[in-house]
Amino acid sequence: MNIALTGSTGLIGSKLLLDLQKMGHEVLCISSSRSSQEDNIFLYEEIRSKKFNFNADFVLHLASINSNLTQLEMHQEIDLLEKVTGIMETLNCKNIIFFSTIKVYGENSFDCTLIDETFNQNPECFYGKAKAKCERLLEELSNEMKFNYLIFRMPPVLINHPKSNLGKLFQLVEKGIPIPSFQVGDINQRSFLSYELLAYVLEAILQKGTIFSSQIFNLSDSEPISTNDLLKRFGRSINKNPRIIYLPNFLFKAMIKINRLQLILCRLFGNFYLSNAKLKKEFELPERF
Repeated sequence: MNIALTGSTGLIGSKLLLDLQKMGHEVLCISSSRSSQEDNIFLYEEIRSKKFNFNADFVLHLASINSNLTQLEMHQEIDLLEKVTGIMETLNCKNIIFFSTIKVYGENSFDCTLIDETFNQNPECFYGKAKAKCERLLEELSNEMKFNYLIFRMPPVLINHPKSNLGKLFQLVEKGIPIPSFQVGDINQRSFLSYELLAYVLEAILQKGTIFSSQIFNLSDSEPISTNDLLKRFGRSINKNPRIIYLPNFLFKAMIKINRLQLILCRLFGNFYLSNAKLKKEFELPERF
């Protein structure tokens, strides 16, 4: 397959690029800032100018401005999607996979509700709002331009990288630094995405050769992970026990009454439990996922 990939230099994209090539796919990398024919990286302007001939079977739109968008930066995320769809005709491509975020549903909550694809969207951060607008725009453009899409709403990806929030937690475990926590961190339920599942689903799609109908999926592992279990998982991967210091529950109850602290605690110990039942049914996921 011929694949056009955005975000190939990012945390996930750089790993995905190598795996797509290992699968035998020809990958054209699309960039907003860098051009290198040697590395098969081209600017949007170069693709639109038709200086080379590349017909793409799929466009994988993984690039994003950043996950900490301000209100003034929201339009950049939307503009980026328009640039990507704008080159699909040049690439003679009728299939696009858009990687969105679970933040279109909202943020962590101390309530535990199983969230499926029909759940009401209530994005709170500007990144989530921008991605929600991109999803709606993609639907509109697909009707106008006659292409099919898949939208994958993704939770945090379980990749250890020093620049990611999960990578910073991993470093704390690796260095043996004591990590304060609470008992609620043993029972909260948060969904994550293993990179292996991401690669498995993409390979299954590419093997089909086309997207038969436009759909939206929660792309996440089946079982949620509590905050403290996540730390323990990091520890097991390097044969090291994390130094979790359990603070008393009365302290948690006192802190949660303070608005600013409540937001921090909810981010660390809240719930965000996705249902991937639709994904399981569509792709017949192995039990390991």
